[in-house]
Amino acid sequence: MSEIQPPQLGGEEEVKKMENNTKMRKKIPPRELRIKMYNDVHKLRKRGLSLSKIREEIYRKYGVWVHKATISKWLRGVCSPYNNRRIPSLEMLQPSEDLAYVIGVRLGDGYAYEKSDSCVIGLEAKDKEFVEKFAISLAKVLGRKPIKVIYDKFSGRYVARASSKTLYELLREPIDFQRIMKYVEHCPKCTAAFLRGLFDSEACITKEGYIRLSNTNYEVLVYAQKLLKRRFGIKSTGPWPEHKKGRPMLSPTNGKQYKTNKDCYYIYIRAESLPKFYRHIGFTIPRKQKRLEVYLRRTGKL
Repeated sequence: MSEIQPPQLGGEEEVKKMENNTKMRKKIPPRELRIKMYNDVHKLRKRGLSLSKIREEIYRKYGVWVHKATISKWLRGVCSPYNNRRIPSLEMLQPSEDLAYVIGVRLGDGYAYEKSDSCVIGLEAKDKEFVEKFAISLAKVLGRKPIKVIYDKFSGRYVARASSKTLYELLREPIDFQRIMKYVEHCPKCTAAFLRGLFDSEACITKEGYIRLSNTNYEVLVYAQKLLKRRFGIKSTGPWPEHKKGRPMLSPTNGKQYKTNKDCYYIYIRAESLPKFYRHIGFTIPRKQKRLEVYLRRTGKL
């Protein structure tokens, strides 16, 4: 019995054709486009269209031929272009009050860091209501089940965190203000939510009713001032230097002394603007909100 001979190529033109076909097969549409097609496939199926008709409609709309096998897998839930990323890219991240609040918290007490296997967005704070609000907003942004808030006995703080590579790309250091603007300044409600998250994180209110916002990022304070004045007519003073890096401080978690590694600055909300701040921004943290209310009632401004 003779051995099976490999098929012979039909000349140089056929070789080029095979190479071109290979390149075409390797060309994959961007994730954002595949997700749009994926969502449309499900909508078209609900209208009762066959796989062939769905394929034609997708090509008519996007100019891309999707294999019927791929469409079938999408419909059966075998695979998905989301690839376990709840928000596939920044282009698909929608502005909302919850997202603006998360951004505000991140510029304050929140954090974002990358591990070997995930990207984490989180918050640790002593006020349970504050962390719960952050957890609810973060879960809504990610479109996932509620995020559990846990109490860390060692630090005496409440903790909420979740994984999201897309949010990490938005909130990682150094903060890209041009990138966050479209979410923060989308509408007055989004701007108010952003400022509330920032003030929940970094502001203190004295018994005299003064609101003081501190941050190690000078640009954050300047940006907050602009938003307060432009959106709500709220006036503030500063930023003023609070302390220089290298200042000795006690750790709230272990009681050990350490030195700060950044300069810190602060702004004050002017007394005449406190009623506007209360009406438009306010605090999520009850003890801060109550202290502001007491001051405004005592001075007849509420």
